[in-house]
Amino acid sequence: MKSNEKRCKICDSKINSYDFYVTSDENEFFCSNDCCKENFNKTGYQDYIRFSTCVGYYDCEKLNNIDDRCRTSNKINFSQFGSSSIDLLPNRCPPAEISIIRTNMKLYNFVKQSEEQSSKLNEETLNLTKYNVKLTKAMLFLAAINAICIIIQIFLQIW
Repeated sequence: MKSNEKRCKICDSKINSYDFYVTSDENEFFCSNDCCKENFNKTGYQDYIRFSTCVGYYDCEKLNNIDDRCRTSNKINFSQFGSSSIDLLPNRCPPAEISIIRTNMKLYNFVKQSEEQSSKLNEETLNLTKYNVKLTKAMLFLAAINAICIIIQIFLQIW
């Protein structure tokens, strides 16, 4: 879920596409552990899923470097005796590693974009060169006609 227009059922805030809770039928979304618990207390519905995605997930996906830690989904079952492991954070890459991956992807995207722009400039330059060659040929042709006309004019003045 890269871009998300879903809203929390309890507080109506926008759902963070990297970390959110949803009912097992995926019809109702919740922005936080507290909203999820509040829904349980109001409705008694017990089966929820927490989706958690690493902030570098989409960059790693482009690099084909996805593993089990990048996106997790944990089933949460509320009961009268408490909840399952809702507060456990997933094991992610260290922040420094994510920063390196994201920086490399920004550099990669910059190089790719520069290459595309350079390619477009090369095409434009090639097209302009072709037009310059055509204009040069036209000017040489007109200069030759002009020279012939001058020679004819001189010849007619002599006779």
